This record gives sequence, C-alpha cells and structure tokens, in this order.
Amino acid sequence: MNDLRQKVAAALLSGVLSVFGGAQAHAAPSTTVRYQCGARQSLVIERDKGVARVRFVDRTYELKRRASSIGVKYLSPTAALIIDGTSAVFVADDRLQLGACTQVPSIASAR
Repeated sequence: MNDLRQKVAAALLSGVLSVFGGAQAHAAPSTTVRYQCGARQSLVIERDKGVARVRFVDRTYELKRRASSIGVKYLSPTAALIIDGTSAVFVADDRLQLGACTQVPSIASAR
C-alpha cells in the first residue's frame, strides 16, 4: 500500500513539474527593437506579451497593451504607442511630436 502511494505521488509530482516547465517554455519572450524618428530622434521599444517599455536617453515609459483595430496598441495615462509592421508612432504628454518612426534593422537580420 505504501509503495502504491509513493508511485502515485511521484507521478503527480512529475505531472506538475512538466506543466510548470511547459508554461515557462511557452512564455512569450521579450523583444527589443530600435526605431529612428526623423534625423535626430530615436527610441528603443522592449515588448513582451502585455507590456511595452519605450526608452529614450532620459526617460522610460511603461505602457499596457490594449485591443486595437490598427496595429498593436499600448497605452498609459500619459502616453500611447502604436506599432504597425516596421512603423511605430509614439506620443506622450511630456514629449515633442516625433512623427512616424521606422524600425532600424538589427545586424543579425541584415545578414
């Protein structure tokens, strides 16, 4: 009887560990992309499943993903980001208008 309990416990533990391992394997990896906005402005966007971080030299904005019929949209109380293909538009209360920004190809994807 005791041997049967150990086998059942080992099987349950194995099942639980495989579920947790699978969840970690399927977690969306974050991606980091640099965008050029006009001649003198650039920004870096790091995205994961539900959050985008927009980094400038002097500030980082954290925005949450929202449903959108136009590209992928992220919002915070003071900023908005829309990414559509290789283009991005970012606006914030404390930032001058950047206009449209274009993704800068990474060295690895340029090869």
